[in-house]
Amino acid sequence: MRRANSIRKYFFNISYLYALPILVIFLLVGSIIISLFLASIDAFLKEGLTVYTSNVWDPHNNVYGGLAAIYGSIVVVLIAITISIPLSLSLAIFLNEYAPKILRQILINISDLMASFPTVIYGFWGLYELSPLLKGILFTWLYENFSWIPLFSTSPYGPSFLLAGIILGIMITPFASSIIREVYSQIPETIREGVYALGLGKWEIIKVSIKYIKSSIISGFVLAFGRGIGETVAVALTVGNALNITPSILAPGYTIPALIVNQFGSTYYPSLQASALFALALLLFLIGTVMILIAKFVTLRGE
Repeated sequence: MRRANSIRKYFFNISYLYALPILVIFLLVGSIIISLFLASIDAFLKEGLTVYTSNVWDPHNNVYGGLAAIYGSIVVVLIAITISIPLSLSLAIFLNEYAPKILRQILINISDLMASFPTVIYGFWGLYELSPLLKGILFTWLYENFSWIPLFSTSPYGPSFLLAGIILGIMITPFASSIIREVYSQIPETIREGVYALGLGKWEIIKVSIKYIKSSIISGFVLAFGRGIGETVAVALTVGNALNITPSILAPGYTIPALIVNQFGSTYYPSLQASALFALALLLFLIGTVMILIAKFVTLRGE
């Protein structure tokens, strides 16, 4: 009896030891939220929620509203997700269904390498190589032929919502593709055998497999959304950094991370401008947290 009690006590102590990292993570997340909120109080007291709902960023008159940056963040990441969905899904299907073993490993290594590139590399490549190319081939063509559509109503000059969205879409594709690829590879073999038993072919297997992992695919893109909306350097170099709220994706704009990285160096802390930047950072943190919770909910609902 005494031996059983000592064993039970030992396992209780081990359980507390495993709970310690979880507690540390909760404390870290809580401290981040609290510190961001405390740093944002001055902006909330003076501006209220207009720090999120107005489009005035005027350091000379000490008036700050980040609506244009919030709008730009959403537009850029939506463009990126729209580009990333077919690319990452097609890559995951090709690697699992069609690629020979050697080619599959090569493409996986390239995809993982792209995911590990410093974002400044994507930014410089997008600004100095991709921007002139797309301006001459795609952006000008869109404006000349579809300027009657509000989406393409601005004469392009290079950096824009669309350019930043394309760069961000290329950046998050390896991330989203790796999630889909791993989930796809874990589909039970019995599903594939059942499809073949019905006399169906490869295309039907792909359709059934996508339906089987639909919730995981959605979760992957929700996580990619959360990751993309916080991207800083590459987007700051390619979005144009103009406080615009316009339906045209050929126009330059701003995102929350780009506004923070461009403005924080010219301010001092504590100040109202720094407090407004912290308020935007708090919103960015909350958006990322909500995206993670949505992805978790979708995954659990699909199980």
